[in-house]
Amino acid sequence: MTAIRLEAVSKVFEGEHLAVDELSLEVADGEFMVLLGPSGCGKTTLLRMIAGLERVTAGEVWFGRTNGTRLAPRDRQVAMVFQTGALYPNRTARENIMFPLQIAGQDDADASSTAAGLAQILSLGPVLDRLPRTLSGGQRQRVAIGRALVRRPSVFLLDEPLSNLDTTMRTELRQEIGAMTRDLNVTTLYVTHDQVEALTLADRIAVMRDGRIEDVGTPAQVYNDPATAFVAGFLGSPRINLLSATIRVTSHHRVALDFGAQSIQLSPTDRRSLILRNHDGAQVIVGARSNAFSLITNQDVANQLTGTLRAFEFHGQQSIAFVECGIQVVDPDRVGLARPMHASPDQDDEVPTSLLTRLLSRVGRSGRSDPPAEPLVPPTHRRADLVIEIPPEADLKRGTRVHLALDTSRIHIFDRTGRRVDRITR
Repeated sequence: MTAIRLEAVSKVFEGEHLAVDELSLEVADGEFMVLLGPSGCGKTTLLRMIAGLERVTAGEVWFGRTNGTRLAPRDRQVAMVFQTGALYPNRTARENIMFPLQIAGQDDADASSTAAGLAQILSLGPVLDRLPRTLSGGQRQRVAIGRALVRRPSVFLLDEPLSNLDTTMRTELRQEIGAMTRDLNVTTLYVTHDQVEALTLADRIAVMRDGRIEDVGTPAQVYNDPATAFVAGFLGSPRINLLSATIRVTSHHRVALDFGAQSIQLSPTDRRSLILRNHDGAQVIVGARSNAFSLITNQDVANQLTGTLRAFEFHGQQSIAFVECGIQVVDPDRVGLARPMHASPDQDDEVPTSLLTRLLSRVGRSGRSDPPAEPLVPPTHRRADLVIEIPPEADLKRGTRVHLALDTSRIHIFDRTGRRVDRITR
């Protein structure tokens, strides 16, 4: 086992595409870390740099106390499982698993015995002497995992190993991977875009976006206490409601969140009130998951929103309702990352030289201009519906006018760049 430490790691492809942007991360010895993010955010590139399959443009990769940045892949004690399994088609499952041991010079009989023992753990005993083309997708991935683990690596890397499997097989193999890696106590880095895999497998999750890490924490932390609007929007089903609001501060220093035709008030004891009361008129983004709302009949309840039920879906133990409230809904995928509301006045006063320009100058391609800044006005979806949970027995019809109480203790407030207004400390 060994810990992994990434120090300001960057990767530029073909001298112009910045795939990973000064990313720093620590994975503890024996930890199961999941890299979660949308396609194209740099997850696989980062994994390949750790494995030594991609050269690091800038920064350092450490394995424990060893600087592995320039080590050859074979010298890193790292094993990697790819999305497709990448088995040798002319070798049986047993021979595929044995192959790393044979290359290391181990006797064939000993290698076969070791492979058979690992195959029992992976439930591959009955298919050990079959070729990959005769195996199911789940069995092929088990063989690939066995081949990676047979030489007992210090670090285990998995690049979306379940994405090509059906739902039932994915669930079964996910449970096996989690149990097996913890039994072996091997440091594991697992790449996925599936939030269910991340939440169920990880000791900690690192959420990536555009080559950077947005948030790192336990599954409960990043779900219940997200650092950015993007993280809040990426985790959770149904997706969180992100609502555009304006801060209104009364003469008595009460803070209200104005959605236009409707508004809610924060409690004076809410610590966010202390932050926001100095930002009257500023635009913010309010995040509220579907279970933060409840249907009410008493119209005298504070902090309620009204709207028209446009549609609903039956999900068994609950139903999901879509309510038109006339509130601007923000798309978390397009919220920028400019200067946060709580930055000090002298912080980031000057626009820094882009990392890409600095990296290009190292390879003789200087002189590029910085990319344009992200727009600060939160863009919207085509439909401005609130997504809420309702009891399955609720007798509601489309077009019904409904009243919703919003629990303000369960909302998140982000500045217009997508950062939490109350700082997150992990």
